[in-house]
Amino acid sequence: MLNALVSLGKHVLQRQTVHAVGISLKGIVDPQRGTILDVNESLSDLIGFPIAQTLAETFHLPTFVENDARLYTVGEMVYGAGRQVENLLCLTLGTGIGCGVALQRRVVRGARGLFGSMGGHITVQVDGPRCTCGNIGCLEAFIGTAPLMRKAVTLYAGSGITPPEMTPQGIFAAALAGDKIASEVATYFAHYLSVGIVSLIHAYDPDLVVLGGGIAGSSQQFLPSVQQYVDEHTWTFPRGRTQIKIAELGDTAALVGVSALASGLNVLL
Repeated sequence: MLNALVSLGKHVLQRQTVHAVGISLKGIVDPQRGTILDVNESLSDLIGFPIAQTLAETFHLPTFVENDARLYTVGEMVYGAGRQVENLLCLTLGTGIGCGVALQRRVVRGARGLFGSMGGHITVQVDGPRCTCGNIGCLEAFIGTAPLMRKAVTLYAGSGITPPEMTPQGIFAAALAGDKIASEVATYFAHYLSVGIVSLIHAYDPDLVVLGGGIAGSSQQFLPSVQQYVDEHTWTFPRGRTQIKIAELGDTAALVGVSALASGLNVLL
């Protein structure tokens, strides 16, 4: 991965004036040392590796490394759906469930870099499946891409219905077309997402919840029911005040966020 980044960076430097390098990574990140402290699965070999130092020495440029969902939140807060609010919760829906929290227009890291980032690992069912993080019944263990597809495969097995493309987008498109099994999967997804959002609203009291990531592109299939569930189950004052919106910047949000930080914008706490 680092070799690919170096190759890409050198290609860009031949054509553009570059002032800084910004890296958006999943996992628990130490931005001061520019390393991953802990991460599941594919990037685990990078734990403790001096990513920022390596790239800074290669390109002779200031280099910034931060958690991807936190940077997504920066992007949406500064330039996207959260421009008009003081307090923001951002969830990225994809392979995992990323989370970032902004309080009074500052995206909060906390003393150990964990604050707000564990939204995908709140427990939504105490006797649920084991999550990759080691906990039981995490939100991510239900609606991350892999467990969601396992749910779909289980429901289609023996149903006599030809399954659609086994991706979240394929499932939601089939649900929109009237596929009963796909509709059941979409309802399952919306339910657990709603339950998770309620708990996160109770924890962080945001003015707005922004949903991003690949699955957010199918929001017409679940956003109305999620908003209704959240309005009925959250205890806020006044009740029903927390709105849920889809990210405006799409896949570019984290890149815009890290670019803002590399340019000197001071929005992290």
